[in-house]
Amino acid sequence: MTQQSLPLVREAVGVFQTEDALQAAIDDLLSHGFDRAEISLLARSDSVEEKLGHAYRKVAEVEDDAAAPRIAYVAEEDVGNAEGAVIGTLMYVGALAGLIPVVASGGALAAGLVALFVGGGAGAALGTALARIIGAEHAEYIADQVEHGGLALWVRTWNEGDEARATKILKAHSGADVHLHGLPDLHRELEERYLGAVSEAEAEAYRNTGFVHSGDDEYYVRGKVFSSAEDARSYVDRLDYLERLYASARSENIDLNAALIDPATTFHSIEELLATPLSRALKLELLKRWAYDAKLLEVAEGEGMIAPSNGDLLQDIALAIADLETAT
Repeated sequence: MTQQSLPLVREAVGVFQTEDALQAAIDDLLSHGFDRAEISLLARSDSVEEKLGHAYRKVAEVEDDAAAPRIAYVAEEDVGNAEGAVIGTLMYVGALAGLIPVVASGGALAAGLVALFVGGGAGAALGTALARIIGAEHAEYIADQVEHGGLALWVRTWNEGDEARATKILKAHSGADVHLHGLPDLHRELEERYLGAVSEAEAEAYRNTGFVHSGDDEYYVRGKVFSSAEDARSYVDRLDYLERLYASARSENIDLNAALIDPATTFHSIEELLATPLSRALKLELLKRWAYDAKLLEVAEGEGMIAPSNGDLLQDIALAIADLETAT
């Protein structure tokens, strides 16, 4: 297997100068059809340099490098706590004995947590100390990234609709150097590291379903490495979910790629979309994307550009989404 023959993963890339802008972009992505399993951020500079074997000055030097190590995004509401006492903001995936989501920071935080446990910390005391450590590590991470040119954000895209939407969102939140790139879907180094000398048939099975646990708190899914089983499962679930969406669209002879790029070109009205026998999940996906397009037109209208009024359309979409989300 050679790198040149491998299929490509398509991603949108952007760099943000402030944490607020980064978080706003992530919130917008999550609100309009993207999953947290599709969002990744650059690891700390020491981890990047150790992996690549050389120093780098600016994030632009590594943002298109498939070997640059990344960390997964964890939403605030997903951050665990110690007896209800840990307070989180924007944090990144790591794990200590599978117990507490922590900042993937190269060991300093893990060492601090071990000291807390050995010292008998528990309950509110442990939570307070943990929150302080997380806050300090998080601040160091942000400063480290900004010093190297900004906070890099990658968004996995699956089709032209995703590509168009992701780049719009990144640019809307002041993302710099926003562009698309293709990286090898299966990396030879990772294939050899995690699949070893298994047969080709076994390797193909691993690539297409589930994930491989390396035994070192790392989980391999189709050329990607995750630091927890939860994140690996999340990515696999996302792959399964998207396949179900495509199956639903194929059953009704709908060009899903075209619908995802611009739902209004496939369906003449919200009522027409709701009347189709498509799955509830696919209807929600299309409605959320339709809402984003309508909001962009509303912004253009507010800035004096020529655009139709979308207030009623946004209200109709919001009601349709609410009805679908509460339906059993």
